[in-house]
Formats: sequence, structure tokens, C-alpha cells
Amino acid sequence: MTRVLMIEDDLELAEILMEYLEQFDINITIAEEPYIGLSTLKTRSFDLVILDLTLPGLDGLEVCKEIRKHHTLPIIISSARTDITDKVTALENGAEDYLPKPYNPRELQARIKSLL
Repeated sequence: MTRVLMIEDDLELAEILMEYLEQFDINITIAEEPYIGLSTLKTRSFDLVILDLTLPGLDGLEVCKEIRKHHTLPIIISSARTDITDKVTALENGAEDYLPKPYNPRELQARIKSLL
């Protein structure tokens, strides 16, 4: 079973992805707020993080930097922000991949499989 932490404030999207990815033996834990996600990473073990950039209280690029300070697990950015600066900054801050929304959940599954 692959364990993934998804830091995403769009709960509807997160639940759709969670249900879809279950069929591929990928277990998603959802954190709707960035500080909850960072705290969850300290107490539980995950194989990968899916991270939105537009989050309440703390920008996803900052979250990416914080994750990278303490963890080496792969990070996939899942964001509606399409500015090239955001993409480059995310990759420079330690993300392995950047998937612009909207996307097909099948593509996300393929990217998770590729990274792991």
C-alpha cells in the first residue's frame, strides 16, 4: 500500500482523487490546511506528498520548503497556478513534479507510480 499525504484545501477534489487512487492501492490522507499537513508529516510516515500551492494561511511554495527541510520523500505539486515562475520556484524548492490543474486522475496515478 502506497501512503500519500495530500495537502489540498479543495476537499471535493481531494475526495475524488482519494476514491480514484484507492483502486491502485494508493491510500490518501487529506490535510485541508498547510499547518495540519506539516504536523501530520511529523507524526506519520508517507511515501509521497501531493501539494497544492494556493492554501489558506501559508503559501504552498513555503510548505514545499518546510517539507524539504525535514523530509526526502517525493513532492508532486498539484496547482491551478500556471505561471512559469511558480513552476520553476516549486522545482527549485524541492518538488519533483508539477501537475497543472485541471488534470485527469489517471495522469496523477501515473506520475505517482513513476516517482515511486
